[in-house]
Amino acid sequence: RDSEVCLAEFLSYGPQREEGKERKGLLRKTDDGKIVKWDVETNDSLCTLEEAFQKVELSLGFNIELKFDDNVVYRQRHLVHVLQLILQVFFLTNGGTEIYNDTRRNSLEQAINVCLEGGFQGIVSEIKGVFKNPGAVPKIKD
Repeated sequence: RDSEVCLAEFLSYGPQREEGKERKGLLRKTDDGKIVKWDVETNDSLCTLEEAFQKVELSLGFNIELKFDDNVVYRQRHLVHVLQLILQVFFLTNGGTEIYNDTRRNSLEQAINVCLEGGFQGIVSEIKGVFKNPGAVPKIKD
């Protein structure tokens, strides 16, 4: 599956900044797998990450979610390097509720190791994973 698009194509989706400029429709996949038109009450044009950092009011915060391919096992040095380049981040795991090819995402303990090595701020986990292993919570807090 190839999901790469160039910047111009990315910015062509949804409402456009310039009047009369052709816009491509946005679609999304529902939980049951159907593809439907993306429909919200208020739309704005898409922006780049650089524009978001420059134009968002300083008193506001926002989250950035970096998606990795679930079927790829990234080399530890590469994974940590990429994440450190972006920001100090939270590492995403499902805490063992799903099994991934990348074993670092399969347990809270492995997520702790990634965070310690990379100097990350914490872990985001599926709550079921925390309920399955409440003993990991004090380690995560430390």
